[in-house]
Amino acid sequence: MKFRTVRNGYDPEEVEQYFKRVRETYDETLVSQRDRIFELKDALVKAENALAEYDGKKERISAAIDSALSKADEIERLTRRKVAKELAVLRKFHRRWVGYYARMLEKYPVDDDLEKAGEIDAEISRLLGEADEVPADGLRSDDFDPVGMIEEHLAADGAEDGTDFDYDAAAHPSENLGQILRDLGLMFGDDEK
Repeated sequence: MKFRTVRNGYDPEEVEQYFKRVRETYDETLVSQRDRIFELKDALVKAENALAEYDGKKERISAAIDSALSKADEIERLTRRKVAKELAVLRKFHRRWVGYYARMLEKYPVDDDLEKAGEIDAEISRLLGEADEVPADGLRSDDFDPVGMIEEHLAADGAEDGTDFDYDAAAHPSENLGQILRDLGLMFGDDEK
């Protein structure tokens, strides 16, 4: 800006107006900058609060993951124990089955029913043999899934003859094996020995 020249220098009124405009512009800029600083401080406080909240969530999530892993290990341990117990029950059942089957072979001529019983014995032996092939690292192996193996076997058998097999009832029969064989007509009176 150019000022007019008067007797003792520049026109004091123009200079005063110029300084007034500069002061107003400065004050407006200062107020604007101050408002921007307050906005940024508020944003910083909100960001710090959000960060603290995320840190708290991170700790809770980490604790939840640790708890889940611990629970998974406990479930795996209990599952291994349960599988081992179930396999022991199945082996005991199989030994009894083999004994009754051998006695039936001695007493009765071989027919279709006895041949089918022999096939069942072979299948049980195969399944128990596969169950014995548990890898050293336990149930974490992708190859070993005893529940899946049994379900696949039962699904295949059920699909062929149209019947459903109750694994739980077979593994834990309410009657003894001798009574079941008598009910099926495979064992009579003195056969119980």
